[in-house]
Amino acid sequence: MVAVRPNIFRCLMVVLAAALWVCLGSPSLNAQTPDPGAAKVEKLLKTTGFTYKTHSPNTWSIEFDRKSIGKVRVIISTGSDIVVTFAILAKQAAISKTPQMMETLLTTNHEYDYCKIGLDKDGDLFVRIDTPLRLIDSRELKSVIGQIANASDEVYAKVAGSIQK
Repeated sequence: MVAVRPNIFRCLMVVLAAALWVCLGSPSLNAQTPDPGAAKVEKLLKTTGFTYKTHSPNTWSIEFDRKSIGKVRVIISTGSDIVVTFAILAKQAAISKTPQMMETLLTTNHEYDYCKIGLDKDGDLFVRIDTPLRLIDSRELKSVIGQIANASDEVYAKVAGSIQK
């Protein structure tokens, strides 16, 4: 029995050392690898002609002035295989969720082909388009950004009576 214990101890040490190497070694490799989706979107943003602000390596915003909503910030963010472009029209605290307002949102959501209109997990009113990263090019990104800015203004106009400024 004494001869078995050192072998078990050695095996455990090898397994623990390997696990430690994998756990400690992997993050540094991942930290050095840039997100290819973010690099692609940033390159495309430069060709759109819009003036944008960078918030993080994978999040940007563009300010627009519109008739009904006034200033609206369109946010562009990337994930591993998706580009999410959205605007927050109103925060939860400013929204009076009446049945009429909710019905207006539902019917308005049906009017748009690509835009999603709704309330996010925080209860904020949003307009959003999700685009597969592999399908986006400069022309599509510029179109999506414009659609979000314009749809935000249109949606806001329809529910403005339920939003406190």
